[in-house]
Amino acid sequence: MGKTTFLTKLALDWCDAVSVHNPDYKATFRDVGTLKEFRFLFQISLRDAVDQRDVIEMIKTQIIDMIYTGDKREETVKLLPQILERETCIITLDGLNEWVDRLNKCITPLMAECLTNCVSVITTRPWKMMDERIKDSDINTLIEIEGIIDAEELAKKITHSLQTGNVKTHTGFITYVKERQLMHFLASPWRLTLLVNLWMNYDVTGSLCEINCILLDILFKNANARKGYFQNGTSFQCLANTRFIKHQIDIFDALANAAFSLTFSSNKCVVFTERELLNYMTEVQLDFCLRAGVLTKRYSSTIAHHDAHYSFVHETVQEFLAAYHIANSNQDVIERFQTDLKYNVLEMSETIIYLCGLESKKANTLINRLADVKFLNDINHGLSRYVHGFLGQKEILAFQTDNNTERNVLKSEMNSMDYDKRCLALSVLFQRMTIAGYIEAKASGEKEIFLNCTDFTFNANLNESDSNALKMLLLSNKSDVRSLILESNVLQTNEILTVMQHSKHSLERVMMTVTPEINKALYHTSIQEVRYKGKFDVSFVFVFPPLSKLTFLRIDDSTFSEDIVLPDAIQHISFVNCTCTAVFLRRLLVRLSALKHDVQFDLITVSVTECNTHIFKQELLSSDMKNDMSYIKILVNKCSKELFEILRDTSIGILSLGTADSASLASEILHTLNKLTKLYLWGTYTGRCDLKLPASLQCIGLVRGECSSEWLCSLLITLSSFDHPVTCELWDVVLQSSGDTLGDELNTHVSDLRSEILSNDMSNIEILVNKCSKELFEILRDTSIGILDLRTADSASLASEILHTLNKLTKLYLWGTYTGRCDLKLPASLQYISLQKGECSSEWLCSLLITLSSFDHPVSCELWYVVLQSSGDTLGDELNTHVSDLRSEILSNDMSNIEILVQNGSKELFEILRDTSIGRIALRTTDSVSLASEILHTLNKLTKLHLWGTYTGRCDLKLPASLQYISLEKGECSSEWLCSLLITLSSLDHPVECLLWDVVLQSSGDTLGDELNTHVSDLRSEILSNDMSNIKIRVNKCSKELFEILRDTSIGILSLGTADSASLASEILHTLNKLTTLYFGGTYTVRCDLKLPASLQSICLSKCECSSEWLCSLFITLSSLDHPVECQLLDVVLQSSGDTLGDELHTHVSDLRSEILSHDMSNVEIIVQNCSKELFEILRDTSIGSLKVITDDTSKLETVTRTKLNMIKQINIEGNYLTRFNHDFPQSLELLYLTKGNFSLEWLYSVLIRLSEVKHHVQLHLKGLLISSNETCLPSSKAHVIQCEYSNNVIDDSSNTNLSDFRSEMLTSDMSNIELWILNFHQERFEMLQDTNIRSVQLTALDDASLTFVTQNTFPAFKEIRLQGTYLSDFNHKLPPNLQLLILEKGTCSSDWLYSLLIQLSTLRHSVRVYLNQYGVLQRRDSCEKHPESPMRGADLFNVKLEVWKDCLGLYETLTTTHITSLNMTQIEHADMLSQTLPLTHLQKLRICLKKYDMDMKLPECIKYVFIIYKTFSPSSLIHFVQNVSTTEHIVQCKLVFRVEECEDEYTRIKQEYCESKSLDVQQFELINKQGKVRGAAALTLSATADDGDDDADKHLLRREGEYVDSKPWIHYCKIRFNILCPDNSEGDS
Repeated sequence: MGKTTFLTKLALDWCDAVSVHNPDYKATFRDVGTLKEFRFLFQISLRDAVDQRDVIEMIKTQIIDMIYTGDKREETVKLLPQILERETCIITLDGLNEWVDRLNKCITPLMAECLTNCVSVITTRPWKMMDERIKDSDINTLIEIEGIIDAEELAKKITHSLQTGNVKTHTGFITYVKERQLMHFLASPWRLTLLVNLWMNYDVTGSLCEINCILLDILFKNANARKGYFQNGTSFQCLANTRFIKHQIDIFDALANAAFSLTFSSNKCVVFTERELLNYMTEVQLDFCLRAGVLTKRYSSTIAHHDAHYSFVHETVQEFLAAYHIANSNQDVIERFQTDLKYNVLEMSETIIYLCGLESKKANTLINRLADVKFLNDINHGLSRYVHGFLGQKEILAFQTDNNTERNVLKSEMNSMDYDKRCLALSVLFQRMTIAGYIEAKASGEKEIFLNCTDFTFNANLNESDSNALKMLLLSNKSDVRSLILESNVLQTNEILTVMQHSKHSLERVMMTVTPEINKALYHTSIQEVRYKGKFDVSFVFVFPPLSKLTFLRIDDSTFSEDIVLPDAIQHISFVNCTCTAVFLRRLLVRLSALKHDVQFDLITVSVTECNTHIFKQELLSSDMKNDMSYIKILVNKCSKELFEILRDTSIGILSLGTADSASLASEILHTLNKLTKLYLWGTYTGRCDLKLPASLQCIGLVRGECSSEWLCSLLITLSSFDHPVTCELWDVVLQSSGDTLGDELNTHVSDLRSEILSNDMSNIEILVNKCSKELFEILRDTSIGILDLRTADSASLASEILHTLNKLTKLYLWGTYTGRCDLKLPASLQYISLQKGECSSEWLCSLLITLSSFDHPVSCELWYVVLQSSGDTLGDELNTHVSDLRSEILSNDMSNIEILVQNGSKELFEILRDTSIGRIALRTTDSVSLASEILHTLNKLTKLHLWGTYTGRCDLKLPASLQYISLEKGECSSEWLCSLLITLSSLDHPVECLLWDVVLQSSGDTLGDELNTHVSDLRSEILSNDMSNIKIRVNKCSKELFEILRDTSIGILSLGTADSASLASEILHTLNKLTTLYFGGTYTVRCDLKLPASLQSICLSKCECSSEWLCSLFITLSSLDHPVECQLLDVVLQSSGDTLGDELHTHVSDLRSEILSHDMSNVEIIVQNCSKELFEILRDTSIGSLKVITDDTSKLETVTRTKLNMIKQINIEGNYLTRFNHDFPQSLELLYLTKGNFSLEWLYSVLIRLSEVKHHVQLHLKGLLISSNETCLPSSKAHVIQCEYSNNVIDDSSNTNLSDFRSEMLTSDMSNIELWILNFHQERFEMLQDTNIRSVQLTALDDASLTFVTQNTFPAFKEIRLQGTYLSDFNHKLPPNLQLLILEKGTCSSDWLYSLLIQLSTLRHSVRVYLNQYGVLQRRDSCEKHPESPMRGADLFNVKLEVWKDCLGLYETLTTTHITSLNMTQIEHADMLSQTLPLTHLQKLRICLKKYDMDMKLPECIKYVFIIYKTFSPSSLIHFVQNVSTTEHIVQCKLVFRVEECEDEYTRIKQEYCESKSLDVQQFELINKQGKVRGAAALTLSATADDGDDDADKHLLRREGEYVDSKPWIHYCKIRFNILCPDNSEGDS
């Protein structure tokens, strides 16, 4: 019974089961009662549904349209969806292999998800199951028709039905079949039926080709064909006995051509139209084929006559005719075959077998074309795993039959085990096809059989016929054998030796019972894998060293006492059911440890004898590196205690224990394995886990076993005690459970363990779960595990209930398929989620991104080998309908904290990301970058873009304006691509970093110069004309060609990660005329020959090594620059000669030292982190302008203070300092930072006392642990200030006596030189300062409570207060009377709070500055608390100077109701609001920075001083501004600075006019052009425009504007200073 008959019988059984008219019907199926549960059955032939995709449409066409007409038909069609949705139905789909989706998107016909009551039964040929789009999860039950249960009984019935008498019996038929070796025909119903018919009328040889020819001959006879015979010696022996094909050979050839063309088109087709057939035959020939029955024609009531469906009488006939066409064609039709399908060689196996019988040489050519490298490598892998023993006879047997239960693994790549099985299955199926082809060739009378084979597996399941055929194939391919696996005694020893001799250079693996002769034959071969079976004398195995490529050796059932010498290439050795002495085993382990590469040693059921001897024991335990066993992985299964005693105290790296008994025996020695990093367990484990694990362990895995909750809990507790990350892997583990009493079990039997787990820090533990249960995740609930790896979607589903309770989970890995909305409840601690391999729907991904956007910290989302499920051409509709709401939600959410990594992207994925606010994207392939290029420019918050891959041509990436960083991590690019990328980056109006990490620049060798001058000359010109000063380029590995591209460009920052990069760059550095910062990494010796550009302002060496000579010459080079330059030495190792360092300095670098001392180095500022004494000695007596030191422990700090260098102006202190500080600070010290550490009060107060001895002003800045120094360092108008950072975790000294002594000493010390900054307020620290004469204290308050304490204290040194946080109610605090500066930062306040603060400030009788450092002022409608009305009107704020770093709408609302007299504003984003606000009634001094002149801006009537910096200011704007200001009735002092972007002549004319005007007192009108007149970028900053006419407030504004708002060079600008004279003081214009 074939697949069609199967469904027909099923339909008949259903009809009789639900019918009451035939109670005596004998059903085919035993469980026919089940069919009664189904109300409807719909039977569909897929070969008749060629152009249809939807099951409902097929039912309409094939069933409804055939039964009903007119209105009844329409009514039934409308009723059909309701029936399918509500009633229990069976839908049978026959012949999936005969149906192809016209859009090539779906693998099965479409059926709506709502049809939950429908059961679909689909039949197909086995090869169709190899399509990877058919998911295992989509199949509930897989039924495979393996063949005929009783072939003789079926033959008996067929024989009886074909004759009226009993002339021929089935017994005679069986005898006939056995004599001609045709038993394999009986497995197929079609072939058995055909063979019985032929036996009764013909004498056949057993050739499949001949049987098909005779069948066609009979069919031709039925169409009244003319009789005729082929001559003896015809090309195809199978045609020799035919009688009706000779004269119709043109029809035969046309049929063959049609069969070939329609079978091997882009979509394999078994059903076709008349139009398609007429491409290969005439209408007369088509009519003949229909009458003969070779072709069948089917009609449908819904299609026209010319669109009727045609097919061959059987698919095997079509395959035979296709093979005949290949054999008969004079053209090379094999070239037409597609090779992009991985396994189409197996899909075509029937055609290939037929072709072997027709012309084996062409069959061999076809096999070689279709069997690509990947296919052959998979076969090689499968055979390798079989020889290794990972797969055995069970798997081999499973693949022997035509329809086997394991064939579905061919399509699965989701885990390594399935991959291994699939590869082994491929080898079996491929060999079986080759054997069948050989048998067919022999049966067809082929004289010379050409079939190339390289792999031969003689397993015990081969029948005699197959074994003989495989043996003949082996002997005919004896010179090209790759694999020879002998599990049966088919070959004689001399035959084996012959094969080995001829395949000496191709043979890679053997598996056989070995003899001395066979072993010797392996000498100097290319053999890589050897498996010897059976007991044999191992005394001859000393020959292994000549096997230079041997990587795997397995020996079964043997005894070892003699030494074995292994080749250096060995990677895996396995003993199975063996006995060896302790000395032998120790000696072998010592030999393996000497290999110095990873090697695995399997000991499976191994007995150890003679354990009392200690020979080689000392060598095994030696700590000598030559006996390091950390490279060895040992697998033990069913071994003795003596074996583990041999392993005691050794340094093995990986241990696998195959049973719980082995683990029990090993438990005594595990803790002694001090280099063990990985431990794998198999078996069942109960009770408490008592494994004593070594401290070196990094991974423990439980593989395919069971364990109790108690055991797992105690294991996790043990792992939590480790002080380093450790992974716990659970592969296919069953957690023993008590069913419904699980809750009780957790609360009683393991309650103590659960409590202990919850109290332990498990953030170092990573847990990997493959297959698991809900009970496992209940154990993990509320724990603090750090990383979770879920290998299946089922595991993720079970874990979803507890994920949100894992409050320290930072990383989550997912595998599998995910659809619907993502309902994972992710913990707030998550930083990283990765979908490693699998599929997901658009809906799932969208909802995941929405969830991630709710996090308040950065989070990475990685999509590695992920397929985004798509609906093909309807994707746009899907996005607009099914996930439209999610898309809208994504667009409305802030996703700037999300980083997305994509390995294999799709267009659908990037369409989901379009217009989102994703912050970072990493694209791992060139294809992903190409797909993403269409949407990159829409990502308006994208700041970082990481690329991998190869890029040529012009770079066409449309980068978003928000981009700040782009990197090419690893790959290649052309010069053209890189040039155009740099041009694109230069167009951004903000700093951007370009990282080239490991990039190969494609080059044309010596013609590189020509390439640059020809192929990219236009791009080079464009680069040179663009301003690239905003670009920072970081280079790790590169070529000379890269730096030639950068030559003469205006890049601003360059980072060179290696000394090789620095060497290559040295030739072009001096040409980079706008380079301000240069970073170095690597090792540098001899003299520094870097030619540095004159624009350089900073050079940094980070984690480098350099010689004294190189460093000295660098300092000399820096001293030659005519402007200040900073040199940072961060974690730099200065090469030294130990105690002879002094001699080195006075001899090898004496000349350099003399040169350093003679140079003026006052422009050089040096910053040193983790320095050495040698470095300080180099700097001693030099004229270095400033030295800043960063130190992180007491000894380094002591080194710094003892050097007594007179140029140390700043020291940064990190680390732990608990005892008294007893060293003098250098008298030159100006800045001190205490950061990132623990400082006791004792140490801190002693530092204050020592600072009091410094003879100038110093400042102590106490700052929080998590705040970097450069974020809070404020400029000060006071010279010589010391800054000191302080950590949150200050340790209180328990001794009150010591603190009291300090208190007394502090009171007697003169601390009037110290200015103290405290960013994190603590009352106890502050009280120690009471009554001291400390110069000033600046304090940071973070909330209202700390602010209350500060303001209530009358400590006279309080001169500066820094406020952070949010303040909404009124300011009701009294301010310190000596307050001079109030800074608001990192927070927001209400308008009312700012009102009331300004009132309090106005009560102070001296000038006070209020600085809003990017501090937000809420508008009244945004404030949580609203004041009923303005609390003040007309308060006198003459003493308050308001300085604003960045404006906001709430600020302007506040300004309109205040009487502020002085206002400075730097970064103005709401110029329109400024224009509306400026007419302030009391404003007298205004300093602002604007991009352009606002013609509508009106100055206050009482204004007396205006200083405005314009980026652009045209002559007409200047005239309008002066006219506007001239309307005042009092003297107004004005100052303007702006770029000159137009012709100077117009400005010169205006200057002359204003100088002659009597209403203006022009003090300065200067047009300045520094082009070519100054050296160094520092001279071109806005700060450099300051002169003696600018006061401190003006210079402060110039610095702020120059640093943050406009960092581009000020080369051509104008500076104007004038007074507007009131009418009383002027006589008017002449």
